[in-house]
Amino acid sequence: MEWKNNIGVYLEASDGRLTSLSVELLGKARQLAAARPNQVLGILAGDNLESAAQEAIAYGADGVALLQSPHLAAFDAGLYTEAVAKALSLYTPSVLFIGASPNGRDLGGRLSARLDAGLVADCIDVRYEGDDDTLTWIRPAYTGKLFVKIQTTTRPQLGTVSDKIFHGNPKDGSRKGEIFPVPLESAGTAPAVKVLDFTPLEQLKEVLDLDTADIVVGAGRGVQNEEGMREVQSFAKRIGAAFGVSKPLVDAGWAPYEWQVGVTGKKIAPKIYIALGISGAIQHKLGIQEAGLIVAVNKSPDAPIFQFAHYGIVGDLFDVMPELEKLLKKE
Repeated sequence: MEWKNNIGVYLEASDGRLTSLSVELLGKARQLAAARPNQVLGILAGDNLESAAQEAIAYGADGVALLQSPHLAAFDAGLYTEAVAKALSLYTPSVLFIGASPNGRDLGGRLSARLDAGLVADCIDVRYEGDDDTLTWIRPAYTGKLFVKIQTTTRPQLGTVSDKIFHGNPKDGSRKGEIFPVPLESAGTAPAVKVLDFTPLEQLKEVLDLDTADIVVGAGRGVQNEEGMREVQSFAKRIGAAFGVSKPLVDAGWAPYEWQVGVTGKKIAPKIYIALGISGAIQHKLGIQEAGLIVAVNKSPDAPIFQFAHYGIVGDLFDVMPELEKLLKKE
């Protein structure tokens, strides 16, 4: 199989398994490969990752360049940059997707400098718009008020993508692919940072986190003022839901940035999302598109959120909240 001008995906693993973000990037790469006669190449760095490499093939990779060394057991930005750069020089992909995790952001910037290649950060979409291999990257600008299209002239085309943007493919254990180790000249180089011990902290079950809660209530400009936002927050607490807000409420100073839901805030995937007084701008839609069920309440029947909500209620959110609470308590 010819491994040139393929679609590359930098893969991350935790406890020997691919991260959910890596699976999502493989899904997008697989979609792009279907639009061109191309292959998907995973690039996986670390140690003892043979199972993760097989997992990458099951999720859509046609091949995996495996960069293994005891010195890569923990992420070291310098060593990982050199290792991934070696794989890129051997297989020359036309594009490399990098997850916008803390380590991925670090690696992306270093690779951009190391390869003298352009990097498009925090993308929300990427697509072919011409006949060649040039990709159009789409990312928010001016704190989400504008979305811009960017193309790079260097190769490989580098871009970082956050989680909950793309859909991963179902795992298919019957898929076949090639796994090949990449020889590393720097295998004997000691890492600059060494992890001596790791103690996981017990999760605080009492805290309802926007990232993990099954039910999230979101408040938008329809709350009218800070007091109205507090009423919605109390409603969320009474029904056992986490609480978030749309960007205008953060801009108004009523809520901290950590509560912001949207592509410029937190991207969430609860089982149920209840949007109260939220118009449904594209920035917010991209932050909740992975929600299992979206219930929207808005005074305006023309609010954009009704175009993608599963259930919509036209009315005053303060009149609707008590009725919703009664229904939820019956469950």
